[in-house]
Amino acid sequence: MESKITLKATDRQAQHFFDNYHVKMMEFSGDKELYPEMDMNSKVVYPWRVVLRHSDEVGRLTGTFTYNDLLGRLS
Repeated sequence: MESKITLKATDRQAQHFFDNYHVKMMEFSGDKELYPEMDMNSKVVYPWRVVLRHSDEVGRLTGTFTYNDLLGRLS
């Protein structure tokens, strides 16, 4: 199953999520002029548009999720 969601995460969390889960597409949706590059040491939380592939048992995900909330739902 695929779900289109918004993820609120730091750059480090977004990179971890992309590397370890079945992310089909992930796009930064914050201000690209203020934050032109990823900063792995930053604690600032940004919005990310995500297309995620996951098992049917999770059900369709919609809306906005924090990093920790989303990991809890996928576990």
